[in-house]
Amino acid sequence: MRESNIPAFWGAVVAGLMIGLGYGLGLPGIPNTPWVVLVAALLGGGIGKLLGVMVIDGAGRSARAIYAPGGAGGYKHTYSEIDALEAKGAFLAAAEAWDDAARDAPSDAWPLIRAGEIRWRRLDDAPSALERFSRARERGERTPDLQLFAAQKVIDLYLGPLRDEGRAMVELRRLIERHPASREAEFARAALRRIKSSDADPPD
Repeated sequence: MRESNIPAFWGAVVAGLMIGLGYGLGLPGIPNTPWVVLVAALLGGGIGKLLGVMVIDGAGRSARAIYAPGGAGGYKHTYSEIDALEAKGAFLAAAEAWDDAARDAPSDAWPLIRAGEIRWRRLDDAPSALERFSRARERGERTPDLQLFAAQKVIDLYLGPLRDEGRAMVELRRLIERHPASREAEFARAALRRIKSSDADPPD
């Protein structure tokens, strides 16, 4: 069901229930008359539409909790059009739209993160994704969770498709230096130990 139809759907459902109540019982202390049914329908429609709006709002909050780590406030209402491009599979257009949004919001890390995710996961363009994650890591002083998330993505790219353990080690040390008390720093220290241990192992 399209998002815009949800309030109307719930309005119709609750209105129908209220009409049935109006026909069957009337309102407390008031005889069963046509105007009682009309009042029941109006009340039901209003309650149902409010319920539909609450459903949409709750879904939006859930999506932001998944895609914006730590609940950092980078998500904006105007980005829903870009979300629609992604939903339709227009990934290049969505990535370019996120780039435009990043230029319009120079202090917001979230558009760059989304542009990087699409270019990596959907367009198989790891170098372009790296450039965007690197810029996102330097943005948004008020959203440290997003900066930390972007830093992890940079490391993932070096350890994954870019296959550059030397640069990965530099970025791991950088993460530890910037976020020494974080859980991610603990993982970074363990990753450094594994890479060093692997380099020290003699070849077969």
